[in-house]
Amino acid sequence: GVRVLSAKERITDSPEGIILEGLLESMNEYYSAELSQKIKRGMRENVLKGKTTGGNIALGYKIGKDKRFEIDENGASIVRRIFTEYDQGKTFAEICRDLNNAGYTTSRGKPYRNSTLTRILANRKYIGEYIVDGVSEASECPKIVDKDLFERVQQKLDAHKSKHRHRRSEHTYLLTGKLLCAECEKPISGTGGTSRTGTRYFYYKCPCGCSGRINAENLENTVVETVEKFLTRENCDMISKAAYDLYQKERKENYELKAAQNELKDVSKKLENAVNAILSGINSQTLQDTMQELERRKTALEAEIKRLSMSSPDFKLEHFQYFMRKFSDFKKSDDDKQHMIDTIVNRVIVYPNQIVVLVNVTDKTKTPPLQQITAALEECSCNVSFGGGEGN
Repeated sequence: GVRVLSAKERITDSPEGIILEGLLESMNEYYSAELSQKIKRGMRENVLKGKTTGGNIALGYKIGKDKRFEIDENGASIVRRIFTEYDQGKTFAEICRDLNNAGYTTSRGKPYRNSTLTRILANRKYIGEYIVDGVSEASECPKIVDKDLFERVQQKLDAHKSKHRHRRSEHTYLLTGKLLCAECEKPISGTGGTSRTGTRYFYYKCPCGCSGRINAENLENTVVETVEKFLTRENCDMISKAAYDLYQKERKENYELKAAQNELKDVSKKLENAVNAILSGINSQTLQDTMQELERRKTALEAEIKRLSMSSPDFKLEHFQYFMRKFSDFKKSDDDKQHMIDTIVNRVIVYPNQIVVLVNVTDKTKTPPLQQITAALEECSCNVSFGGGEGN
């Protein structure tokens, strides 16, 4: 029930806004993939030469001449300590506690956490390797950790993952946060159980037990198939038009770009005043330092304005129509199904013998603008015995 607002993303939380966000994710992913193909060649060349490709610099390194990695001995000693202590049997919690108590921080200046150690211990850069597009490349990046030590640590990490793998869910509940029980009006959540034969089952269950256990995969497929039938060409174009109109409005109201442009005007005015002061005979070291800072700020703002102007591409209505229709022709992976559900489905109301899917559309005759689709709840029951209790 908490509304989340972003200073950078001004997209509304209306049904149209949800669809716009989903379509922009699809379009940006496509253009990002297209752009990545163009830059990977240059990245690979930089990797082979031991140069940085941007991003956060790993602990233990610093950028030297020609943008090449050099060893920062202060950070490198901490990296070696982490690898050695984990290899000797210390736990993540013990290593983090000792480092934090000693006053050490990460390369970002933050305290050490378990997730920090996970990234450090898995980073093959420490043995002179880079991962580019899933492929390990030999690099001129200087080594910090002995390869034998690194491989021993990887074996221990793999063994730890295998030991605790059974705790992880084997099913992604695609309808999390979307399901609502029609009888008690409470959210329905995903859960699982093991039958007497040891078989794992995954299902959705109302907290009050109104609808019994509903087979998760069957219910998810029913929702997806129902939405697919709804996404006719006419409906896709109608939804695309609404999302496109909202997108055009958001582009015109780019608050971050306007703020940068206003600040640039302010800096330019101050710089002009400083120049006029010098021309009138007023000169001091403080004034010169101020002018240098204003010049630096002006250059940074101009670059930021250029970036913000380019970060919001001028998508056409045809782009929205194309990617909206793609929802009807998507692959059957869980990621594709999840993206469809997140974008199109507002919520799913579960009755004893049917489900009602509320879809994000722009029918202004209803408040909120949602269209209702009804589907039979067939073959979604989960008649399995869990530890003596009968599911229905």
